[in-house]
Amino acid sequence: QLENTLIFIVSDNGPEMESWPDSAYSPFRGAKGSTWEGGVRVPAIFYWKGMIEPGRVSDGLFDIADIFNTCLTLGGASDFIPTDRYIDGIDQTSFLLAEEGFSNRKYIYYWLMSYFSAIRLAEYKYVQFAESDSGEGIVNPGGFTGYMMTFPYYHLYNLYLDPKEEHNVSIRKLVYTDLFIEAMQKHIATFRDYPPVVKIITGH
Repeated sequence: QLENTLIFIVSDNGPEMESWPDSAYSPFRGAKGSTWEGGVRVPAIFYWKGMIEPGRVSDGLFDIADIFNTCLTLGGASDFIPTDRYIDGIDQTSFLLAEEGFSNRKYIYYWLMSYFSAIRLAEYKYVQFAESDSGEGIVNPGGFTGYMMTFPYYHLYNLYLDPKEEHNVSIRKLVYTDLFIEAMQKHIATFRDYPPVVKIITGH
């Protein structure tokens, strides 16, 4: 059965670095609970004997939501992917199986609770709202920094050259502004066409 089994190992968030004893090291900015790369970028391992080339490494974009569409397609059940609602995932079958496959995902969208935080295209990440990583505003001994950062002007980071998101290059890359804003508006518009169906419980 191993020859017919796709095995994948992945985390849903980065390390929690803000409290002892569960803190961990990360080469990126931020930690679990933030939309900095230290909170959202994680490695993933996919194994399928005879189907996925061993030892292949890629830095292509892959969102955890893509697992849904990809697994249904690989299992011959793509007809079960709903068509009456918006699906965040993208089929990444060709990315995994092709010898030199490329990611089918163009953008990664980052949400911080109910706030749209950032968007990524290739090596560039556009940030308009984020969580402070200064250590201020800890909400409880095991919690995360509660202080939110808003920028008067958006920040743009080149994650290939600046993976720690320390150098804002927006002034030098103004050509990207309209592209990111248009993509952000299209993404947010999906919530008008397909409003959330989960009700938030307040406890009252």
